Amino acid sequence: MTASLKELSSQFIAGRRELNAFIFGLVRNSQVAEDIFQEVWIRLAEAAEHGQEIREPAKWCRGVARNLILHHWREKRGAKVVADSRIIELAEKAFDERDAAGGAGERKTALVDCVKTLPDKSRRVLELKYEKSLPGIEVANTVGSTYDAVMRTLSRIRQALARCVEKKLALAGD
Repeated sequence: MTASLKELSSQFIAGRRELNAFIFGLVRNSQVAEDIFQEVWIRLAEAAEHGQEIREPAKWCRGVARNLILHHWREKRGAKVVADSRIIELAEKAFDERDAAGGAGERKTALVDCVKTLPDKSRRVLELKYEKSLPGIEVANTVGSTYDAVMRTLSRIRQALARCVEKKLALAGD
């Protein structure tokens, strides 16, 4: 293994969670996400072995993943969901901006703190939806609500958390 490939491997492994989040967030299928993740690794290793200079591995990997995701959705045109390349580009831009800011750890800490301030019912809805990965209808049934009410609640929670996180980050930057 060349020194370049060894360094890229270390960086790839260090950024695996973010890359997996990027991929899974756009394909919403764990098996497809894993296949794309592995294909990104193969392409990164091949590029390194052919002497290609990769200055920003996380960004490079997201670019490869983006192309693989678009290819995946082109093959699924008959399915109910078709990805819009603009959405994928926006997701990629958000990850790039986060990398540039270098504040992922601070943002995560702020988010954890903000979640703790939510009412118990809101935390329960978040837990069911995001930690247990239940579909919205099952969340609604579990908390004794309607699907529409749960979706509105989740939207409001996400907005409140975003405001809270931004406020905490702004205060930390002062």
